[in-house]
Amino acid sequence: MNTSASIRTEQKLVHMLTQNAASLYALYDAAQDRELLPLLRRHNIMHICLYDGTKAQTLANVAPYLIPCQHFQANPIDFVDSIWQRGVSMIVEASVALEDLKSQLKKVAFIKNSEDKDCYFRYYDARAFAKFLKIANGEQLSFFFGNALKSVYWLDGESDVFFCLQQEIQQADVNTSVFVIREIN
Repeated sequence: MNTSASIRTEQKLVHMLTQNAASLYALYDAAQDRELLPLLRRHNIMHICLYDGTKAQTLANVAPYLIPCQHFQANPIDFVDSIWQRGVSMIVEASVALEDLKSQLKKVAFIKNSEDKDCYFRYYDARAFAKFLKIANGEQLSFFFGNALKSVYWLDGESDVFFCLQQEIQQADVNTSVFVIREIN
């Protein structure tokens, strides 16, 4: 990363990790960078596969993982230098405990296609997530967020812009959700 947009993204990441690391989790796609998984293991950096059992074992080298960002709060530059953009282009902010977050993200990793067959939804790849946002409706976004997510941050690889999707609860006669996408400056 070396553009001014990239530098702003790095600065925002450092700020986020310094302020909110306890509720932030990086989404790591092992299929995008297979060298990061051994590095996480070697340095004892916590990482949790979104899959369980046999699926976690057989798909370990291509599976999605959660990396708690709390590990990087004291030195967020380590995250920027060794984790960000290495199969990680998204961060989620949780409103629940780690196991509940994992459960929600695992639930949305599988979808039915037009032929009613189960398929993997690679939302943890920022490119796929951005495409999903273009066609998603409020109900689908509510399902994606569940009660586990506060925000989703991602880097748009084409424009090099860092975005945030937040769910805002509107108090009226009934609770309704509005989803807002904003550019992080």
